[in-house]
Amino acid sequence: MNKDREFEFKKVQIESFVKVAFQKKFGRNSRVSIRKRHKFMDEVTRKVSKKFGKDVLCLVDFTKQGFVTLVSPAKKISTEKGKLTQSFIHPQVFYTSHCIDRFSQRTNTEDNCVVFLDSYMSDALLSYGENEGHLTCPAGVFAYEMENERLIVKTFVNFELLSATQIKKFYGPSMISTFPKEFLTDEATESDFIIGDEFNDFSK
Repeated sequence: MNKDREFEFKKVQIESFVKVAFQKKFGRNSRVSIRKRHKFMDEVTRKVSKKFGKDVLCLVDFTKQGFVTLVSPAKKISTEKGKLTQSFIHPQVFYTSHCIDRFSQRTNTEDNCVVFLDSYMSDALLSYGENEGHLTCPAGVFAYEMENERLIVKTFVNFELLSATQIKKFYGPSMISTFPKEFLTDEATESDFIIGDEFNDFSK
């Protein structure tokens, strides 16, 4: 019951905050361009995450006259590992506080970390089973463990921090599609390393 009250109190606070920001920015103007919508959402998401936490999903409906908002702080549960934050789009995925903090630091993300984590996790889940205890996406590697039918994400290491050995381990031939695009080239002579079967073709 206390959790429900806390959720409602936080929701009302955030809605009031965003409504004031909306009125200051647009007044009674009901027609807002896509460019201005993006700019406003970037600004308000940054401010909301700084003031109320990095676990809030805030949606603004620009089609209504004035303003309508749906605010959903991420669900949290207390465990022996500390507080776990549930993913917005992957019901069985939970992020530790440590994971959220590391992700924020290592990606220099001040906005809603859970939203960004979820977008990376959508790619990372496709690598399940390739490396036990780790999931790979173009941005980096997640360390996880399974517990009570929950996938608990313990930390995140961005691609730039990985050693050559770790890159070889996590981004092998079967995971080449998850390799960051800026590190790929169409010209074999410009590459630092070449996948086995490609090397055979190149050597001919």
